[in-house]
Amino acid sequence: MKKLLVFALALFLAVPALSFAGSATSKWDVTIGGFVKFDMGYASQAQGADYGVAKLNSDEAAVFEDEFENLYMAAGESRFNFLINGPDAWGAKTSAFIEGDFRGSSGGLGDTYGGFGLRHAFMKMKWANDSLTIGQTWNTWANMPSFSGYLLSYNGLAPFMKASRQPQITWVHDFNKNWGFSLGVLSPNNVNGTLGNTRVDSYSISGYPFGEAEVRWTSDACGKIGPFQMLFGLGGFFGQEKKYSVSGTATDPDFGTYATGYNDDMQDAWGAAFKAFIPIIPEKKGNKAGALALSGAVFAAQNGSWFFYPPAAIYADDYRADNDFASARKQGAWGQLSYWFTNDLSIHGWYGYMKNKLSNRQAYDYLSVRNGQVSAYVDTVQQMMLNVSYDVNPAMRLGIQGDYITTKYAMPSNDLVDRNSDMWSVRIGAWYFF
Repeated sequence: MKKLLVFALALFLAVPALSFAGSATSKWDVTIGGFVKFDMGYASQAQGADYGVAKLNSDEAAVFEDEFENLYMAAGESRFNFLINGPDAWGAKTSAFIEGDFRGSSGGLGDTYGGFGLRHAFMKMKWANDSLTIGQTWNTWANMPSFSGYLLSYNGLAPFMKASRQPQITWVHDFNKNWGFSLGVLSPNNVNGTLGNTRVDSYSISGYPFGEAEVRWTSDACGKIGPFQMLFGLGGFFGQEKKYSVSGTATDPDFGTYATGYNDDMQDAWGAAFKAFIPIIPEKKGNKAGALALSGAVFAAQNGSWFFYPPAAIYADDYRADNDFASARKQGAWGQLSYWFTNDLSIHGWYGYMKNKLSNRQAYDYLSVRNGQVSAYVDTVQQMMLNVSYDVNPAMRLGIQGDYITTKYAMPSNDLVDRNSDMWSVRIGAWYFF
């Protein structure tokens, strides 16, 4: 009897395990991918692995990040994904892709570094000359991913429109092997923030999606380097944002201070970018030794939604003293030069520049020094980065990188604040792809 009870208990405990194991299968073709990534570095400011701008320099008003250096180690950029290939529909091949990482900020809702968050989640239908993408992924305009897999700093190039992951419906058509275009609608909202994908930010809301479009020309006549061949593209986005602010407040002894009304104004939102990839010296028979490539983009935008970093520099509470709203604008460019000494050893250099145009109220009133606390929005950013990467084998890559970043803040220089700041970092990284 005792043996029977033990067997029954073991069977009872095994049933949930067998059920969970069965749930790992799928009726369609599923491929698991991703990588494990480790970063370690030393920064001249107290910032972690995800720095994108230099914090304000300390003068009479001390700034914590500038008072201290930092040695950082992180693995939150590690990610995994699932690629699903399903049955055909309406003559198209169908697939889906979902991916997340552990940076915390991708998940929003108060997650800290190490929390899992969504990066991509989209389905795709692919015909001979057309494709339709539905879900969250990179916007097509300005997306030139030649830096992918080499750039060690996650927020490197982020201020310079290296693309953004937004919910969208996008149609891509190829006229022939050289010419094509894309057309779609995409959400301008902060899809991963605590606002729950309901607003662009704390000061802007958009009741309608933005439109996006791009025309591109590509050719393999000059050869290829890895998956990239000669490409030129011109595209952009267009739409409107509603800027709002509190117009009046009241105080109740039980409920405290609350808003009694809002000001609002519709502002045009637009952006344009030209991107390119040029294989100056192509690879030979699949070997990249001696290959040289130039790539990058130039851009300009107004009310740039969630497509740029740092977001506060783009669409914050930017209105004049008389509540006449002013549109934040930015322009800039980034470039990448890559050379392969051997098929496995390469060097990559990047330079990026971005300029914000903000209202005087934002630059000189809201961003003043108050009670010893310094707050500021970015006026200009420059990033200079140099990276050497080595592929140990098809699964493992090692890299070392030096970064130098200068930042000018949108506030007047005075005895308390030096609006110019800079930082540098030296870091190493390792990927294991699977």
